Amino acid sequence: MYCVRCGVELEKGTKACPLCGTPVWDPEPLEKNSHYNPGLYPEKGNSGKYWLLGVFTIILAGVIIGCSVACLVYYGRLAWSAYVLAGILFVYTVAILPLWFVRYYPTIFLPVSFAALEGFLLFICLYTGGKWFLPFAFPVAGLLFLFTFLAYGLAVLKLKPRMKLRLLGIYFFLLGGATMLLEFFLHLAFGRTMFNWSIYTAAVFGLFGIFLFVSSFIMRFRRAMYKKMFY
Repeated sequence: MYCVRCGVELEKGTKACPLCGTPVWDPEPLEKNSHYNPGLYPEKGNSGKYWLLGVFTIILAGVIIGCSVACLVYYGRLAWSAYVLAGILFVYTVAILPLWFVRYYPTIFLPVSFAALEGFLLFICLYTGGKWFLPFAFPVAGLLFLFTFLAYGLAVLKLKPRMKLRLLGIYFFLLGGATMLLEFFLHLAFGRTMFNWSIYTAAVFGLFGIFLFVSSFIMRFRRAMYKKMFY
């Protein structure tokens, strides 16, 4: 057994280094180590967080039940309490449910969040007798999910600076095209005039995407842009 600070060899049973005075660390399991002080390494406790989440969940459930009962008593139907129910379920799925887990897993929670968004919009559309879900809400929410997931992928992928800038340039170019799709869906669902504003946003995003893509081939620009955007 050796001192962890100065490296001098120690006799068995020594509690402190005779040379530098450093307490001896015993490599035996903690439950057998008489020198182990649990106060030095406190365990991370999550019981408080889960207790708060449980209380908050009960409160939200009480709000749902209270609003539903009030509407059933006064109107004989759910009426506006249906919006409260749908809204609370949506917010809970997106913002509260991930907190029950130790870590946030984007590959799981992002699809779940956007599925909850699609379900919430579908409910609103059906409950109000609208016809805008399929021609507008469904594809727009799908585009939003796609570009959010792509942005997450660009953020976590470990690529060379030039490749990352090229992919980012393509991302902005596609983002410009997505704004034109958005106006197209508005045209289908609500009869709005085509190319009223999206051509300008597409031009701005497209030019910026081309600039990033071209910059990836020029070392000076590549270093400057990569440093500004990823550091």
